[in-house]
Amino acid sequence: MANCKLEGLAHIGLFVADIEVSKKFYTEMLDFNVIEETSLDGPDGVIKIAFVQNGNLVIEIVQFPKTDKKSDGPVDHIALRVENIECVRDLLLERGLAFEEKEITHAPGVFSNGSKWILFRGPDGEHLELNERL
Repeated sequence: MANCKLEGLAHIGLFVADIEVSKKFYTEMLDFNVIEETSLDGPDGVIKIAFVQNGNLVIEIVQFPKTDKKSDGPVDHIALRVENIECVRDLLLERGLAFEEKEITHAPGVFSNGSKWILFRGPDGEHLELNERL
């Protein structure tokens, strides 16, 4: 059986108004490297996503087609890395955790082999994510 535990930070999700401006800031000003870029079809148009990394810190930069103020503020979520998302989800369900979705999202186009995630809230409303890179 694969590893069934939380393994630390996967990434921090950050909503931005202009993904190109943010990529330039993080790469040129703060020495991050772009490690992944993709786009997803959303209900209002294309959602642009870039992952930037410096050392062990990964930030997911997200630009929505509409730049409405997001309810979670510019820092949308903290993603926790897992090796077996189904196992960890089931373990947390047994502990009484309520997830925001019933199903795990599978995105084959995010990272070279795809990724899976599921969202939940902490006790003060903080947005958290289990994340498995495939």
